[in-house]
Amino acid sequence: MVTIDLAIEEQVCDCCQGQLHKMGETRSEKLEFVPAHIKVIETVRPKYTCKQCEKTGTGNQVKIAPMPATPIPKGIATSSLLSQIISAKYQYGLPLYRQESMFNEYCIELSRKTISDWVIRCSELLTPLVDELKANLLRQPVIHADETP
Repeated sequence: MVTIDLAIEEQVCDCCQGQLHKMGETRSEKLEFVPAHIKVIETVRPKYTCKQCEKTGTGNQVKIAPMPATPIPKGIATSSLLSQIISAKYQYGLPLYRQESMFNEYCIELSRKTISDWVIRCSELLTPLVDELKANLLRQPVIHADETP
């Protein structure tokens, strides 16, 4: 929200030079488009060892926090990036080669093969959901679909 107010020296009546008081306000709205942006999320995991075990030469164990769960283990894609790719492909009909060139415009090199592998992996992850939806649909007494072109 942006507030544009009169300067204090302008808050004076032009007729009698008396101080003006606020009687209300006028609001207007405008739509602004903010293009998509991609950010890198860096995960830092400190490693810990025991100095006493290092000195004595006994088993030196390294401890580190586990990585957060991701849809594709050891992959660079977050769930938001995967959902964007899948939505663009299936909801808006944007082929992977066009998505590849869009990522290149953001200086991100993602090959169609990589994006395609991600889509396949996501389809595998969503299989239990699809199976449950199909089973629920087939349990219904009547199934209706509007096939009007």
